[in-house]
Amino acid sequence: MRRYILFLVLGFCICPAIYADNDIVRKAYCYIKAYPDFFIGYTNGCLVTKDGHEIPFDDGIKSKDYDKMIIDKRIGDKAFDPEDALYWSYHAGSKIPTVDNPPIGDPGRIRPGEIFTYMYGSSKSERMKKIRSVQWVGSSGKNEKPIYMTTVNGVDKALEEVARELKNLPEERKKNLEGIIFNVGGYSGYYDRPVRDYPRRTSAHAYGIAVDVNRDYEYYIGQHRGEPYRYRNKMPQYLVDIFERHGFIWGGRWHDYDNMHFEYRPEVLLNDSDDSQPIE
Repeated sequence: MRRYILFLVLGFCICPAIYADNDIVRKAYCYIKAYPDFFIGYTNGCLVTKDGHEIPFDDGIKSKDYDKMIIDKRIGDKAFDPEDALYWSYHAGSKIPTVDNPPIGDPGRIRPGEIFTYMYGSSKSERMKKIRSVQWVGSSGKNEKPIYMTTVNGVDKALEEVARELKNLPEERKKNLEGIIFNVGGYSGYYDRPVRDYPRRTSAHAYGIAVDVNRDYEYYIGQHRGEPYRYRNKMPQYLVDIFERHGFIWGGRWHDYDNMHFEYRPEVLLNDSDDSQPIE
């Protein structure tokens, strides 16, 4: 009887550790499947690159308060590891948030700096070599101005697919996107800068993986600092669905919302999918 009790006690102690280890492996495979041109495996706590490098996946610090860290302007990219970037689940395809049902957490706002600098470039000069123009649909003039995006991981091609779907929308839906996607005052893609208000963090725009589809800052939380929290949005569900189908996450699913912002993050989408399971 004593041996049976001891076995039960040890089992309860070990299971949480086993689960945690399995979850870390599962998250590592989100990166491997999202970026097959760069990563071939996971071993000894590291993502293994095609050219033989190993990138540490989890720093082992379990006391991180992500809700506080994400809004602390003193904290930079180096405070977060690749595992941290998948702390919150992103529920692609789910109903978009509302004033009465705002987002919980900020899935995708943490960016894996070491991975992104490895793939997209560690300096402005490196990143610019991989940037090209993508014809976009938002110009208010006769000639549509391009958006500049990286060619790495096919981000440019993914945005072209988004543009193709937008052009082929029924006319009624296009009308509903006036001032949101079509005939907007401005939009942007690649722009080498830090995250707005967070000088120690590299913006997704600097990697060439993000697009702001308009410049209506009424729907950006940074315009409402110091005010009581209130979620704001004018993006329709079908627009968000189009971007998510092509590997982009939406800043409107963040508690600290940035509703004009879409960002190519297939690893974040895989983190909420059965496809993230390791290959047997």
